[in-house]
This record gives sequence, structure tokens and C-alpha cells, in this order.
Amino acid sequence: MNRHLFTWATWPAAGPGSNHSQLVEDRSQQQVFPKPKMHPKPKPGQLQPPHAQMQQLQIRSAQPSPPTTTPSFHHDTAPRWGTEEAYERALHIAQLAVQRAALATRAVQKTEVLPKLQNRGHGVTATTSTGGTGSGETAFSYKKPDKTPVTIADYAAQALLISGLAKAFGNHSFLGEEDAEALRKNHGLCRRVWELVQSTRLDDGESEALLGRPETVDEMLDAMALGGQDNAAQKLAGTCWVMDPVDGTTPFLRGGQYAISLALIEKKKEVIGVLACPNLAYKPPTLSGRGAGYVDVKEDDRDRVGRGLMLSAMKGKGASMRPLGKGALLDSMPISRSSLRQPKLSELKFVDSANSPATLTEKVDIMAQKTGSLGNLRTEIYSSHVRYAAMALGGKELVQVRVPKEVEGEKAHWCVWDHAGSQLIYTETGGKVTDVAGQRIDFGAGSRLVNNWGVITADRDIHDAILSKVREMQAEGEGQSNRS
Repeated sequence: MNRHLFTWATWPAAGPGSNHSQLVEDRSQQQVFPKPKMHPKPKPGQLQPPHAQMQQLQIRSAQPSPPTTTPSFHHDTAPRWGTEEAYERALHIAQLAVQRAALATRAVQKTEVLPKLQNRGHGVTATTSTGGTGSGETAFSYKKPDKTPVTIADYAAQALLISGLAKAFGNHSFLGEEDAEALRKNHGLCRRVWELVQSTRLDDGESEALLGRPETVDEMLDAMALGGQDNAAQKLAGTCWVMDPVDGTTPFLRGGQYAISLALIEKKKEVIGVLACPNLAYKPPTLSGRGAGYVDVKEDDRDRVGRGLMLSAMKGKGASMRPLGKGALLDSMPISRSSLRQPKLSELKFVDSANSPATLTEKVDIMAQKTGSLGNLRTEIYSSHVRYAAMALGGKELVQVRVPKEVEGEKAHWCVWDHAGSQLIYTETGGKVTDVAGQRIDFGAGSRLVNNWGVITADRDIHDAILSKVREMQAEGEGQSNRS
């Protein structure tokens, strides 16, 4: 894919005389790329290609005002990759990209999901479909062939993330959960996604200028294709941005907790993690009163005042939290759990989801019995990434033990985008993550974590004790299998 795909379509800082409707220069190669031609106007009675129809009907938001000062992280003066300054710039741009994607998801939940919840009194049901060629003018969600739901928010968020990052990091790879095939087949769904992408911008011109964006439907689809899962292992062995545009689509359709996750994987290891939780209220220590970063996360406790919160981390630099905004990044504060009391095993609280289709929740009951914590309340969260957020923001007594439900086949191993980034955020707050065998998570295996089985997430000071109990549970289970 041409690394300059989004060069002309973005809005770099420019002087008053600039004309973005004509040409934009790619200063890295000193070449000029013309704006792609529109489809010719059809003769009377002649049908237009569907992309031509959508190009004529596209929603064009006003061009953001150019920044009054040169951004501190401008794409023309990018620091040499591999330096600390380059990673700081990457984190900054990643946070802006995630914040912009969060705006799109909130817009869908506000205009499509919540009104239906008020009318029906329960969750919105995705239409069962395989992405047919029908017009689907009112469609905003459907079920994929694997029966999992997907919405226009999922597609738009991924298109915004990849196009936003491609401007600054055109030589990096991308890996995402969604692909463009359904949109290429379902023109009505594609139109809804395109309108959402075009209408979503940061309201700060300087911040928006740092991000790329598609200018045509074809560019939007090509952006999503950049995140394809082919050659995933090869991508992860280099420098790759991994994303889950909406983690927790099921609770998203019920007005519950969901997340937009983004991770930078370099040579199979997490380097940067950014996580937006648009329905999770930002509660700094002065409001929570329970220690730095100590926040209780509940599935149905939706932020009705702000726009949620963002968690971020860079390897070896700690983690931070900030409220989500509409433009420039708002002030952040570090997440520190070091001063929190070390719990006893009997005080543990498990973070789980009884509705999870992928894990054996009965194993959590066994672990609760083994640790003497069976009577303690659990934190029930459906989204994998929000579970990590709950532990990063909560006390040291929060732990997670997840054992896959499938015993063999592709679904027995979870997807890399369900864990990448959030694990880094959690470990940077003092946590430790391994699989149930005690092995570190291998983020270089491909789109699925085939070199790991399950996950144990706990504060680093008690992780070994949890692992020991898990091994006891496994040994007892094997013994029962042998006797039967």
C-alpha cells in the first residue's frame, strides 16, 4: 500500500493563502500528489457506481482552522524513530487518534443506541447479516458470520484510527479487528460509516492537523484494509499499531462500558498503550478519596456528565489517566497504586464476566474457594479492555483469572487486539500479566495469542501466589479427568 495514501487528504498547518482543494505537498519526498478524480457525471438513465453515489452525497465538515502556532509534534520535523522524543510524539498522536475515534463512538451511542434503549427498555439487537448488497439505508449494526455484533461505530473508529496514524507513521504496519469486506458489499452500511467518519473531527485545529483522514469512500476502505490480518506475525515482528475499535460491542449496544484500544507493538513487545473508556467517569483522587487512581468500575454506571476517561502508558515511563475531551488533550495525572495496602488472599475480588462466551467462569468460583474469597463481591465487566482498566484504576485486591472455554481450534486462543496495550497500562501501574502456565504473553505470534493459554492478571506482589493456586486447580482437574 502506498505510504502516501493519506498525504493529500490531511490538513497540515498552512498559511492564509493555502488552497487545500488543489494540491498538498509531501515534503518527505518532495513529490506532489494530485487529488483523486471524481467519477464522471453519468448520462441520463445511466446508473452510477455506488462509490460515486456516496462521493456526491458525502458530508463535508468545515476545514479546521490552521493552528496559530507550530505544533510541538509536527510531522515535518519528526524526530528520528527509536529516540525517546519519537516515542513521546507517537504517544501524543495516538492519544489524539483514540480521542477522535471515541467521539465517533459516542455519537453513535447517543443518536442510535440510547434512543432505542429508551423506547424498548432493553438492549439494541444487531441485525443478523453477512454484509449483503442491499441498500440498508437505516442499518447501523449487524451480526458477523461468527454471530458477534458490529456497528458503524466499530468501522468508523478503525478507519479514523488508521488514517489518523498513517499520516505520521506511513511506514508502520496496522492490525485491527474489523475489515472492509462487509462495507464493500453493503452500500447502505458503507454510506453510514462514511458519513460518520466525515463528520467526526477534533474541535482543536492544531490537534486535528496532526492526524490524517480519508477524503473519499475508497480511501476510507483502503485505510481499513491496511489493518488486515494477513501476515499478522510479520507485522508484529516489526513496528505495528494494533487496535480494537470498539471492545465490548454487546454492552455498547446496551449503553454499558466499552473501550477503544490502541497499542504500538515493536519487535513483538508492547511499547505504547492507549485506552479510551467513553462511559467510564473520570474520578481523580480528590473526588474518589481512596488513593491515587483508585476508582470502582461498574458495567452499567455510565458517565452522564463528562465524556469518559483515557488511560495511557509508555514502556518504562508509568501510566496516566485523563478525562476525554473534544479537542486538544486535557491535563493528565499519573496512576500510582504503590501506596495502596497489600491484600490478603481472602480479601481478593475477582474481575470477571459471567456472560463471557469465551471463558470458563466456573474456574473463577474454584479460585475464589481456594483463596477463601468466595463471599467477596466480584467486578462484572464484559469488555476485556475495561477489565484491565478496572484493575489499573482499582485496588490491589482486584485479580483476573481467565481460562478459555474452547480446548482446541482457532477460538481456543484469544485475539491480540483484545489484550495489547491494556496489559502495558496495567503492568506500568504495578501489575503483572502471564498466561495460566506463568508465561509472559507473546504479542508476536500473529492475530491470535497461540503461544499462550488463558491469562492471570494480578498485582506483582501477589501474582505468584495466584499462579500457585491456579496450578493446584489444574492439577486437581487433571486428576479428576484421569479417574473418570
